[in-house]
Amino acid sequence: MIEPRPELSKLSDYVPGKSIEEIREQYGLKKIVKLASNENPLGASPKAVEAFHQIADCLHLYPRGDAPTLIRAIAQKYGVKTEQIVVGNGSDEIIDMVGKAFIRQGDNCVGITPTFSVYKFTTLSNGAEFIGVGEGDAKTSLDDLAKAIDSKTRVAFICNPNNPTGTYYTESEIREFLKKVPQNVLVFLDEAYSEFATAADYPNMFSALDEYPNLFINRTFSKIYGLAGLRIGYAIASTDVVRHLWKVKPPFDVNQAAQVAAIAALDDAAHVEATRKMNAEGIEVLTREFTALGFKVLPTQANFICVKIGERARELVSFLEKNGMIVRGLTSFGMPEYIRVTIGKPEENEFLVMLVKKWKAEA
Repeated sequence: MIEPRPELSKLSDYVPGKSIEEIREQYGLKKIVKLASNENPLGASPKAVEAFHQIADCLHLYPRGDAPTLIRAIAQKYGVKTEQIVVGNGSDEIIDMVGKAFIRQGDNCVGITPTFSVYKFTTLSNGAEFIGVGEGDAKTSLDDLAKAIDSKTRVAFICNPNNPTGTYYTESEIREFLKKVPQNVLVFLDEAYSEFATAADYPNMFSALDEYPNLFINRTFSKIYGLAGLRIGYAIASTDVVRHLWKVKPPFDVNQAAQVAAIAALDDAAHVEATRKMNAEGIEVLTREFTALGFKVLPTQANFICVKIGERARELVSFLEKNGMIVRGLTSFGMPEYIRVTIGKPEENEFLVMLVKKWKAEA
């Protein structure tokens, strides 16, 4: 028998949200709305779709592994050097590359909790210990996170805004944290949902990159740009950090379609603004409706809301699925009484509210 690495005994399988196909097969439904995976309900940028179609005759060719055109576009957008950027097959691969490059057996990594599970997965799979700081729906203090750092810490993970709670940290909070962190600890600032943030004090941390060479800003094209199906993420950090990631980066991981679509999406400000507007309006509507029904809704700066349903949360998730609505139960995040709802189109939000009212009335 071939023995696996001992680290695998500490890992559990990732639990994704259910797909439209799964629910259709299970219940035989025709109308199904998915508000579970924080995808863009408006779809991909029209410019990105056009760029995708234009390369149909080149699919037999390998992509440029160094993605130079895309990296130049990202550098121009954020005013950074091309040498500060690395791209990957989704943010998941960026996180994996950080693990391969910097996390050693016997180390530890710290992170706010509850949060995106891939941080812990990557830490454990590289033989290190993950130290989670925080519990439930309360915003974790970065002071407490700093106190968890010791001589074995390699990476501090901060999701801002945080998935699944939607809470966020201001620039002053993050800068105070950076002051307390040793320079040999990488601060992984995951800004996957940053483009949705509307708070006046939501941070712009690109200006801090020169001041803090251990700051690592991670972003994605999966959320506001609507390219989740093409799997493309990117990160901006010091040239010293980034050059190590290129050593462990697979050579052809970001495919041609993802590269050209991402370039076009960056140039589609109208699509981004339409998405932001719809998202802000949807947050207001769903927060009002769930609150009126007696549920606790956490304030959010992302494209989802986190709602405390109570001990019957799983029942609600099951009821919604049977009636063609997919939301995300948060048991795997350690929040079994909560659900996470992606903001949808107005008619999708209305359908959800109608079903929740029906479920509550039948209780």
